[in-house]
Amino acid sequence: MVATMHRLAAMLVSLLCCFLFIATLKAQQQPQPAASDNTASPPSCIPHERDALLAFKHAVTSDPAGLLTSWRRDGGHGEQDCCRWRGIRCSNRTGHVHELRLRNTGEEEAAMEGKISPSLLALDHLEHLDLSWNDLTGPSGRLPEFLGSLKNLKYLDLSGIPFYGGLPPQFGNLSRLQYLDLSNFRGDINSTDLSWLTRLSSIQYLNLDQVKLSTVVDWHHVMNMLPSLRVLHLSECSLASANQSLPHLNLTNLEELDASENSFDHPMVTSWFWNITSLRYLYLHETSMYGQFPDALGDMTSLQVLDLSGNYYDGEKSRIMTTDMKNLCNLEVLNLDWAFLYGDIAELFTNKLPRCSPNKLQELDLNGNQLTGKLPRWIGQLTSLVVLNLRRNNITGSLPISVGQLTGLQTLDLSCNNLNGHVPYEIGKLSNLTYLDLNSNKLDGVITEEHFASARSLQYIDLSYNALKIEISSDWQPPSKLDLVDFASCQMGPLFPGWLQWNVNITYLDISSAGIADRLPQWFSDAFSNVWFMNISNNQLNGTLPTDMGSMSLEGLYLRSNQLTGQIPTLPPGISFLDLSNNFLSGPLPSAVGSTNLTQLSLFSNRLTGHIPESFCKYQQLFVLDLSNNFLEGEPPLCLKVMESVALRNNSLSGKFPSFLQNSTRVFFLDLSWNKFSGRLPMWIGSLTSLRVIRLSHNKFFGSIPMNITNLSCLQYMDLNDNKISGSLPIYLSNLKFMTDTSMMDCYTRAESHLSTVLGGKGSETHLNSVSTVFKGQELNYGSIYRILQTKMMNIDLSSNNLTGEIPEEIVVLDELVNLNLSWNHLTGVIPNKIGEMRSLESLDLSRNMLSGKIPATLSNLTFLSDLDLSYNNLTGRIPYGSQLDTLFAEHPYMYIENTGLCGHPLPNSCSNEGAAPKEGGQLGRTDEVHGIQFFYLGLGCGFVVGTWIAFGVLMFKRSWRIVCFRLSDKLCDKVYVLVAVWARKTGSDNHA
Repeated sequence: MVATMHRLAAMLVSLLCCFLFIATLKAQQQPQPAASDNTASPPSCIPHERDALLAFKHAVTSDPAGLLTSWRRDGGHGEQDCCRWRGIRCSNRTGHVHELRLRNTGEEEAAMEGKISPSLLALDHLEHLDLSWNDLTGPSGRLPEFLGSLKNLKYLDLSGIPFYGGLPPQFGNLSRLQYLDLSNFRGDINSTDLSWLTRLSSIQYLNLDQVKLSTVVDWHHVMNMLPSLRVLHLSECSLASANQSLPHLNLTNLEELDASENSFDHPMVTSWFWNITSLRYLYLHETSMYGQFPDALGDMTSLQVLDLSGNYYDGEKSRIMTTDMKNLCNLEVLNLDWAFLYGDIAELFTNKLPRCSPNKLQELDLNGNQLTGKLPRWIGQLTSLVVLNLRRNNITGSLPISVGQLTGLQTLDLSCNNLNGHVPYEIGKLSNLTYLDLNSNKLDGVITEEHFASARSLQYIDLSYNALKIEISSDWQPPSKLDLVDFASCQMGPLFPGWLQWNVNITYLDISSAGIADRLPQWFSDAFSNVWFMNISNNQLNGTLPTDMGSMSLEGLYLRSNQLTGQIPTLPPGISFLDLSNNFLSGPLPSAVGSTNLTQLSLFSNRLTGHIPESFCKYQQLFVLDLSNNFLEGEPPLCLKVMESVALRNNSLSGKFPSFLQNSTRVFFLDLSWNKFSGRLPMWIGSLTSLRVIRLSHNKFFGSIPMNITNLSCLQYMDLNDNKISGSLPIYLSNLKFMTDTSMMDCYTRAESHLSTVLGGKGSETHLNSVSTVFKGQELNYGSIYRILQTKMMNIDLSSNNLTGEIPEEIVVLDELVNLNLSWNHLTGVIPNKIGEMRSLESLDLSRNMLSGKIPATLSNLTFLSDLDLSYNNLTGRIPYGSQLDTLFAEHPYMYIENTGLCGHPLPNSCSNEGAAPKEGGQLGRTDEVHGIQFFYLGLGCGFVVGTWIAFGVLMFKRSWRIVCFRLSDKLCDKVYVLVAVWARKTGSDNHA
């Protein structure tokens, strides 16, 4: 019976299906109604709404992307129907415009310009308005208040429009609004009152990123009155704190909260949002919250993404992870980058991180903390991991073999730790791995093909700065398409690694300091045709450069410190950074043909000859030019343009001071030393106000030093030694302000940032020419411009010239000066008495001048002084006492020679008058001491004269005293006579006997 019923039901279903099929066929066979018939075709847009849209278009003055091209009144019926215009959505039932979607999805250049027309108020049924990332600010630049009258709006996105001013409270009238994005205005937008938000009872998405809310103290109460809110973004809003209390939490539907990049500056545990257990996404990076993570975090079991990165506080001690997150089984992303954590990494993994089954954790970022210990061996159990970043910690031990079980891993960054041992072969099993960074550890052993056996997805590999040896066959073809390869300071030689020729997709290659002692292979230009950054410096490459380099895509090429020979070929057309310094390259400089993008050219310490070609004038963006230590001659081209650093040291260049520098007001480093330049220093040298270093030594410049050279307020290193400069030292030396205050922020221009890193490549720092100076009696090599700038080496060297006159007293204000050398000139006068105020001086050389007078006692105050030379002058007087000077004399016994007027310790000749010597640190100078001795003798003489006249006056006017005095004198004379007569007779008797 049951079977029969099932059979009947099946038959009925089949009959019904057949009936529906036949009915459909008949309907399709019926003729279509004419267009003029009243059918169910979509209605056209409402005429007055079309007019409103055209008025909106009229207010748009620029539309580069052509978003409004289809908005036309003329044309056929289809073109007039605004419902068919781009960005317009109409109701299929009424024809009213419901949506206006005109978001700029391209670059900033594609943005519409103009204003938002009030004609939009005619769109009574508009529910969706998106004008984001356009430039529709209009002449007022403020948010249009009339948008608050579009009562049917449910979706409003004005993000990325450069408005400024305040948020209009009229937006509170949009009671049906569910989505509001007023973020990233790119202007100065602020609000002092958010109470109007409480009227948006239906709001679910609210984004106020970058709106300044520093004066809104009740922001948390306002947000708590939006119970429908699901997403809240308040990043970079200048919020003052988040440690307010809420008596009752209404945000029970909130799933996403972004309060990052606000300076809360209070303990993390006091924040009010830890009780929102419905949160799935929580972004709190860079909020300056300090202290321990709250225990309540362990109860937020709905969390999928947690970002607490960058939360460190100035002066705060590191925090240890005490919060138990083992129950956060839904957590997929945990970012504790630079969270100031310390402790044992194994303890953190074992007892704090989620240990659920299955484990959903996909991204773990603990970069930039102070975690120690060894990685747990069971780390391979975190099989859901896609990103593991433990960069910049103090992790030790070896890389666990179980890492090969992380089959879903795409990014592994363990760089900048203290890992040791071998790299396990199991890492080659990670078929999904695209990014591998193990640089700057203590790994050793051999890397072979087996390490990449199954690495089919690998694109980025960085094993640099380890003690690894790369032994890969030249015939081996990797299974992946590598994009970035960095093996700097790994042993790859002596032959050039041939297996790289099969990696034609490489764009970044660094194999510097890799022990390669070979020629560049013939396939070099073809195999590396896509490389834009290449660093093979500090090897032993020999032979010549490829002649077909012009076909390469190189933007940065670093081949310094090798043994390359021959001429420099035609450069790649897109080259921007070229460093071929410290090789044996010869011939002329390469012509600037097709490579006018060059910004850095470093060719120092080669064997290049000839002139600097006129074609170099095509380099209009040249920031750094270093041609030092070559055999170049002639005058530099007048049209040459270098923006920041010019180094032409140690060539045979001639002519006057290069006039092309007159307009180079951004130049901060200038080195023309050891050439044949001549003539006077130009007056306009004082206009190069960005100069930090100027070196003109060992040339033939003559004339006086321009007085306006003291306009160079940022100058820290001036070397004009061994020229024929005459005249006096410049006055107004106090204008060299950087030598008095090294914290001057105006002098910290882009110089140091440009010199520190080039193109972001490790090991590609701009070294430029080696910079040396005569310091403490010997030539010291500072290695690079960057080091001089960083160490703030303050130097004035005007030695070996024909300077005359006195040393200006004002020089003592340069209290940051480290080295002062005025030797081998014709300076006269005295040493400045307050020279002891130059507290930073380490080396002072005033030798071989015609200085006279005393050595100032304040010289003993220079506690950092380690080299002093006052020899071959006309100094006189006693040498000041002081242990500092005694130590210097013991090390440099020549420092006082040929000053015949000097005396006293430690010289063998003592002073004729053993008066009191000045004490160490001498608050009284030698001049004060001499004045004191003179006054002493003057008082002694006056007292003798006065006492004598008093005695004679008494005897003259007092007769009785006069008689007594004369009688007493007669008796004394008689006694003396008797004693002499007796002594004489006795002496005579002895002689006769």
